[in-house]
Amino acid sequence: MSTSNAQPLPSERSTKGPFRLALAMVIVTTVTILWGALTTSTGSGLAFADWPLSDGELMPERSYTTLPGFFEHFHRLFASLAGLMSLALAVWLQAKGLGDAKARATAWFGGCLILTQGVIGGVGVLKGLPAATSVTHGTLAQLTLATFVWATYQLSNRYRMTPPAPGVAPGSGRKLVMAALIFVVLQTVLGAVARHTNSSHALWTHVGHSFVVFLIGSIATAFSIGKLSDTPGIRGLSRAIVLLLIVQIALGFVALAIRNSAGKTPENVANLGTATVISVHVLIGALLTVLMAALAAHVFRATRRELS
Repeated sequence: MSTSNAQPLPSERSTKGPFRLALAMVIVTTVTILWGALTTSTGSGLAFADWPLSDGELMPERSYTTLPGFFEHFHRLFASLAGLMSLALAVWLQAKGLGDAKARATAWFGGCLILTQGVIGGVGVLKGLPAATSVTHGTLAQLTLATFVWATYQLSNRYRMTPPAPGVAPGSGRKLVMAALIFVVLQTVLGAVARHTNSSHALWTHVGHSFVVFLIGSIATAFSIGKLSDTPGIRGLSRAIVLLLIVQIALGFVALAIRNSAGKTPENVANLGTATVISVHVLIGALLTVLMAALAAHVFRATRRELS
């Protein structure tokens, strides 16, 4: 009787640790986006005019004695933590050969994105927050979040255990869910342009485009449920996306009604209620990016070509 000493393939080894780190990375990035939204909504983006330090210190006094300093400095701290976590994830996967090649590539790509995003944010501070860097900074945050959602999924048990959907053509629906994800990110870009330029044209384009996002998102989720209803997770993700789209549109009109027409001025810090509502609107946009990226990743996995 013989025994086998064969070692498991890298993709078969436990990825529980990296999966938890990636999930934590998604949570920290989401918090960073919320904190960044609060920083912008309260006009606190230039509470510290230097970077990467704040007033030349790691923990300046104004970061815990003034609201603008608190918002801006802790946004930087959360962002730094997210960057370190992304580096740790990529190195861990590469050094131990964990996950498959796609997961490792996604982790490294996400790490490069978050580094670029952070540098652009810092340069923006040094340049006095021009609209170009602020919009790019905010958009890359959403793309970074979507990338790490994808990496988290690639390290999950669901990724390994999801078989190709029976009776569904390989690649079916991929363009549709990717289009929905792109439209969600584009809506983020339009929102960022409206917030950082205070342009009424950009604002109303953002409002009008929200209905396009709702339409494309509804079609993508309906297709996913119709074609992949037997794939675990598809129904839950699709329903959550539609619910968030409805909530987001409603909250968007509330934010539109209560916003300061002067834009992101430092005086906004005196009205934390309004700033919080607008920031929650930004947060839900980030959550929509999370769910749409997760749905796209799951559809890609379920519609892969079955190996013969």
